[in-house]
Amino acid sequence: MSDLRNVLRGTHSTAGGTPTLPGPRRSRCRASDLFQELVLRIGKISALLATASLLALAGCKKTPDEAQFQLAKSGELNAIKKLPDFSLTERSGREFGLADLKGRVWVADFFYTTCPGPCAALSTRMAELQRAIAGLEDVRMVSISSDPEKDTPEVLKAYAERYQAGARWLFLTGKKEAIYKLANKGFLLSLTEDPANTAEPITHATRLVLVDKTGTIRGYYDGLGGEGIDRLLADIKRLLGEG
Repeated sequence: MSDLRNVLRGTHSTAGGTPTLPGPRRSRCRASDLFQELVLRIGKISALLATASLLALAGCKKTPDEAQFQLAKSGELNAIKKLPDFSLTERSGREFGLADLKGRVWVADFFYTTCPGPCAALSTRMAELQRAIAGLEDVRMVSISSDPEKDTPEVLKAYAERYQAGARWLFLTGKKEAIYKLANKGFLLSLTEDPANTAEPITHATRLVLVDKTGTIRGYYDGLGGEGIDRLLADIKRLLGEG
């Protein structure tokens, strides 16, 4: 029986019962095993290096809104950035700027009416917020078109009606260069255009941005789901209580 166990283990016994290795055959098997193990280890190292490279590239390409979003999740409501002044056009046709929001707490997002991606979900989230702030008079909502050349005031008006937007939910359009600069440099949100991508020529961030009474960004929130609007609503009320 012990001989059988020894055979299964790859050993055999001498007459005195001392296990010995079976000479050259065992050496060849051992060399083959070592070679296979070496190949596996090289494969693992290559995979790790490839993963590290991808992570490094992802880090280099991290958008400003992602970095700020992670920072804002702390819930401290720290002042993040003072917004620059801007002059855009509301769906009603009147000129609209940062001064019109002075003394108000407001929430902004970027979208466009022909968006084939997440804009419908984003606007649905804004509509949900509109219902939640019904009793908060000093709160505004601002949706800014990422495709101003197509989103005229008339187009925005029809889009707003689809989501039953009230007077406190503003829809803005304007010059393309001004809007892209406002998104990327002002709100620190990613907004890019790729005309070659006919399926989705415009890529924009899906964050909701909370701005205080002085025009300072105080928080970023997921505009598509996950955390819901409870934290955003609580933070709005906190900012309303500030002097």
